[in-house]
This record gives sequence, C-alpha cells and structure tokens, in this order.
Amino acid sequence: MRWPTWADLRGIGNSNAVRASIIVPVIGYLIILNSTIADYLKLHGIEWVHQPASVWDHLWSLKLYLVYFGLMFLGVGAAIYQWKCPSFVKKYGDWADYVAGVAPHIDSAQVMTLGNVVGQSVSIDDLRFDTTGDLARSLLRRHFKHMSNYYRGWRITTAILFAWGFALLSIPSFMTAVRVAIALVTGERSST
Repeated sequence: MRWPTWADLRGIGNSNAVRASIIVPVIGYLIILNSTIADYLKLHGIEWVHQPASVWDHLWSLKLYLVYFGLMFLGVGAAIYQWKCPSFVKKYGDWADYVAGVAPHIDSAQVMTLGNVVGQSVSIDDLRFDTTGDLARSLLRRHFKHMSNYYRGWRITTAILFAWGFALLSIPSFMTAVRVAIALVTGERSST
C-alpha cells in the first residue's frame, strides 16, 4: 500500500475549513459537556435517545457526537499537518511549482548543499558545466520528493485522522440527505 505524501495531503491540510477545525476539540468539549447547552439541545430534540427503535434511529441520536468526533479527528490531523509538513510542501502544489519558484534564486553553494541532502555528490566542475541549470532543477525535484515523504509516521497518522474525520462526518450528512429526500417525496416533516 502506498501511503499519501505531504503533497497528497496538501489540499486537505491547507484548506481553511480543515484548519479551522483545529479549535473544535476545545469548543466542542465546552458545548457537549456544558449542562446549560445540553439542556437547550434536549429541548430542541438533539439529545441522546436512550432506547432507539432501530440502528438508523440510534445513529440519528448520535449525530451531534459523530459531527463532534469527525471534526475533532480533522482538527487533530490538521494540527499535525501544520506542525510536521515541510513549509515549502505546504506552499508549492507539486515539485514543478517548487522548482519554478526556487530555481531562479538558488546559488552554487545551495546546489551543493542540496546535493548532500539528497545523497548526490556535486562538485565545482559539475556546476561549471551545468550551463542550463538542469542539475539544480534535478536536485530541487529530488529534494521536494524527499521532503514530501519525510516523517512517514506523522504522514500516516495525519492521513488516517483525515479519513476517520471525513467518514464520521459523512454518516450524519448522508442520514440528513436521506431524511430530506424522504420528506420531499412524501411531503411529510420529520419529528426530529
């Protein structure tokens, strides 16, 4: 199995909605465990149903918790992404954008350093004969790919948290869509 790179996770990790979900664990905890708000939610039919009649009803009774935990997983994943993903991977969409943005500003010493980082020895002669800049572009491409695969454990954790978050959020979303569709077809309003 191929685990996603930081570049693969970039679209989710850089989105404003996912980054905003970082505060959900704190806000959600205060809302769910605050007795005044819990009483308010009970008055409006968003409380725990103690003996649901079916699996559907049981899942429906858990919708607030599914949303909370879904957003919490997304928030923790986003926090890890912001903390561990290399900054230039967050900034550039892929290696081509990175090379186009950095190559014009790189000097010989930086090319030699990049060579060491990616495990390729670069000599002064290599730089002297590289009149087209292909060596620098090649090293930048390899550097981007190397850094996009950096922190394997954190990448896997982030990907799993994003997947769990979206999976949990999809349950109440799907159930709400089904209830709305049924209400539109039958012309009835749901009791919850």
